[in-house]
Amino acid sequence: MRISRSAVENHRRIGMATEKMELEKKALRKEYSLRRKMLTEKERQDFDAVICENIRALPVFRQADNIAAFISFGAEPDLSALFRGKRLFLPRFDTHSGVYEMVAVENLKRDLLPGKYGIPEPSPSLPAADAGFLSSQVLFLVPAVACDRHGCRLGRGGGYYDRLLADVKTPVMAVIYSCQLSETALPGTEYDTPVKWVVTEREVVDIAGNYESGE
Repeated sequence: MRISRSAVENHRRIGMATEKMELEKKALRKEYSLRRKMLTEKERQDFDAVICENIRALPVFRQADNIAAFISFGAEPDLSALFRGKRLFLPRFDTHSGVYEMVAVENLKRDLLPGKYGIPEPSPSLPAADAGFLSSQVLFLVPAVACDRHGCRLGRGGGYYDRLLADVKTPVMAVIYSCQLSETALPGTEYDTPVKWVVTEREVVDIAGNYESGE
């Protein structure tokens, strides 16, 4: 089948636009990662305490029996103060599929081992959670390098969380420091999973008006 010149040109333009966006994302990751790293350990500890209180105040968190969270890596917020009183799920990298899966964890000291990138992950001996259960019964608290006020989330790169969240039907909450909140729109595509809340030490950005209703 012969491909028209216009189709070839359109494909070339799409490829150039995609490459340009990826370069922009890379530059933004570097910028916002540096902003986060510039926080002192004392500032992060103080901010983490406030962030956890902001999350506890949300009706959607108080009503949730199950939460999917993350173990702080590098200079990410530490959410461990939220882990008690909820059924906790944490990410584990599946080397066979090349994606992350969520695993129920009961004891952080007993159930976690060094995993991909050196981040503590659930032991391989623990079963992965049912995808249907995760998609409808679990509140996801996810990390980000940056977010904007429209719910666009810039991740670490690789699209791991976007694939993990692709089938999640419950609202997703991104957790960052205020220095990572962009006042201008971040670049994104239709494959990037938007979040419904962005929680920082200064505010809760309620993207879809869910705060008051607790939905």
